[in-house]
Amino acid sequence: MKILIGGGTGFIGGALTRLLRSNGHEVGHISRRPGAGMTWTDLAEKGLPACDAVVNLSGENVLNPFRRWNAKFKEEVVSSRVGTTKRLRTAIVNAKNPPRVWVLVTGVGEEFTRTHLGTRSPVSPSVTDITSRV
Repeated sequence: MKILIGGGTGFIGGALTRLLRSNGHEVGHISRRPGAGMTWTDLAEKGLPACDAVVNLSGENVLNPFRRWNAKFKEEVVSSRVGTTKRLRTAIVNAKNPPRVWVLVTGVGEEFTRTHLGTRSPVSPSVTDITSRV
């Protein structure tokens, strides 16, 4: 299969790339860095290259120890996920032969609160903090 990975040069994307290539798949990347594959600007200008599947793992690292959680950084976190997803959606919709599969992963985690008895319970799905929104 030909698989295109947004965020393919990141921590998870790099591991996925190695796994897919070791199983004989052809893997390309969409990256914010020129030279690491096609850029997000290339995607917008040239469209989606022929591929069987698209995986989007793109997004600003929320655990970046060099960044403060201020309004600007929070906006970058949201736009790095929502913006890339919108760009991929547009490219897929406009593709002459769209991929058969599109996988989107914007974040994985589980949050718990401590009850007054010291046990853990899942956070309500109505939580609206930044990590819940992305």
